[in-house]
Amino acid sequence: MTAPETGAGPLPAGGPRPDRSDRAGRPVGLVRPLLSLLVAALCAAATALLARSAVGTASGQRLDQLTLSGSRGHEGRLAQLAELAVGTVSMPVIIALLVLTTAIALLRRRPGLLVPLAALVLGANLTTQVVKHLLLSREVLGPGIEPTANSFPSGHTTLAATAMIALVLASGRARPLIAPLGVLWSTAVGLGTLVNGWHRPSDVLGAVAVTATWTFLVLGLDGLRTRSLLRRAASPGARGRRRRGRDAGRAAARPPHLETACAAVLGAAGAAGLLYGVVALAGLPLPLDLADSALQQAAFRATSAVIAGATAAWVALVMVLRTPRVLRADAAERVP
Repeated sequence: MTAPETGAGPLPAGGPRPDRSDRAGRPVGLVRPLLSLLVAALCAAATALLARSAVGTASGQRLDQLTLSGSRGHEGRLAQLAELAVGTVSMPVIIALLVLTTAIALLRRRPGLLVPLAALVLGANLTTQVVKHLLLSREVLGPGIEPTANSFPSGHTTLAATAMIALVLASGRARPLIAPLGVLWSTAVGLGTLVNGWHRPSDVLGAVAVTATWTFLVLGLDGLRTRSLLRRAASPGARGRRRRGRDAGRAAARPPHLETACAAVLGAAGAAGLLYGVVALAGLPLPLDLADSALQQAAFRATSAVIAGATAAWVALVMVLRTPRVLRADAAERVP
């Protein structure tokens, strides 16, 4: 997710080489952006569906209430770590993370990253506040449900998730280290809002879905823009810039092996967490007994797995779908 660099480079002997995108019969770099836009649409649909089922149905409210009761009553190591993590979500910490993200982008000479990352962070957080305060209202639809104002999606989780994914996208070669740490921190923050009783489980999942929607939307639009720049740089009339005959064909460079391995591990962990959580939630006996402490703990464990799995799967897919751009002029390719 970086803009291509431009510079001057000599023509190879015999003139410009044919563009691999033309030989392949399709434009270079189109698959990732289109897939990103498709995933963004799916995440937006998932957000709407989650809001409708968790806020607007009695069964969704009952499951939320059961899990929330379980999180409040959980006194294990997970609850302690989650409480510590959510305590780090403050404006000084978030600002420090965003400043670090900006510094890394500038040190890597990728100032073009800052605009799409700013759109991601601002867009996701603004969407969360608009949905929470303007678009949704919450009414109690059954007995045993706590009468509280709407809290979908979670603002704390959105703040943490946007700061985390912005740092992951800007971090370059450190991405395989930062991505898993970011997943752990963001997941712990979301669980911490449950343990402290600030949010319901659907609020946390809604925040992840909103942030994922904006992440893939920005990846898709930025990828299309970068593709357009590369095609212009590859045109036969482009002088004073690098000839892109060979470079345009390898524009969508493969990520480093370590990053690919990291994405695979996160993706597998995410799939496992989602599978376990969904199966466990589907296996809860109906009708739900909201006063059953054992059932509360089972619901909390299952929902925790879903939140962790969704976060890991989202970051893994971001690492796969982002459009890498490391285009450097060959010493023998310069135009006067």
